[in-house]
Amino acid sequence: MPRYEVAVATRNPKVRYLAVNLLKRLGIGFALCAPDDRRCGTSKVVITTESEASQFQANHLVVVDEAFNDDTTAIEIMIGLFDVRDPSVIAIGIDPGMKFGLALTADGTAIYTTTASTPFAAVNHTLHWIDIVQQHFQNSILVRVGTGSRLYSVLYLRGMKDSTTQRIQIEMVDERHTTRVGESDKSSAALIASRKGRPVADEDHYLEAKEGYVKSLKRLVKKITEGRLSLTSAQASSVLQNEILLEEILSEFD
Repeated sequence: MPRYEVAVATRNPKVRYLAVNLLKRLGIGFALCAPDDRRCGTSKVVITTESEASQFQANHLVVVDEAFNDDTTAIEIMIGLFDVRDPSVIAIGIDPGMKFGLALTADGTAIYTTTASTPFAAVNHTLHWIDIVQQHFQNSILVRVGTGSRLYSVLYLRGMKDSTTQRIQIEMVDERHTTRVGESDKSSAALIASRKGRPVADEDHYLEAKEGYVKSLKRLVKKITEGRLSLTSAQASSVLQNEILLEEILSEFD
């Protein structure tokens, strides 16, 4: 009998559809089976529903419902596949830029990666990942942010500061040699996560209203709004100097 990495073991058609689509996107081999199918017992991870979970014992169970969250489910799957039990260091690497790369690592192994198109989307991913991981492990979680793009790293740090009351340990990591030809933002994020950094300093949250930053911020807003909003130089300067949040401008536009 072949051994599948993951079994989708549910009779719920919607959950089965969502799980299969996620596993295909992740490139993970799987078997579709009913909860009483023997193939479930040969799989390292079993995806099932709460009402069907009682039929399993030894497998790593990922219990889902129709309110399916891809990030949550993917991370729980990868924790099972990598057999992450008692990691010494859990870190989230952030590669800031026009497209943010994010990587969740356990003891240096990247267990899940993704990208985000805005600084605040990257913040939301980070906080959501922290919540997921804290449900499984007692470890404190390091967030390691690359310093290669100051504008984007500052916008990310401000977003983290404004979005949570949690005390999250953040380090700033020298990005040199983390970007390699042919590799993705996600790969760079994984390398950043594996490097020790320095504590965040007050100046890491500040930007001068330099012409280059103003132009870059305008490009970012056009990208986010698909060209429907043009930021004025005065607005861009106000954002850079932290007099107004970029999210406030975008929320008014919406």
